[in-house]
Amino acid sequence: MGLITNIDANGRIELPLAIRYGLHLLPGDKIAVDQLGDGTIILKKVEERENLGRAEMSKIGIMQAAHS
Repeated sequence: MGLITNIDANGRIELPLAIRYGLHLLPGDKIAVDQLGDGTIILKKVEERENLGRAEMSKIGIMQAAHS
């Protein structure tokens, strides 16, 4: 089993310092959250270029829908 942490009354999870340092996480960084069928929760740092790629894809989708 890995590191243990707590959930506060507002549902926030404090990531242990070792994980924050290891992933170079800073305040304001985006984290993608997913859940597997067995209850495992996966957290992944979302890189800025991934955000830009998604934004571009959304923009393309909106433009295509507008011309349909």
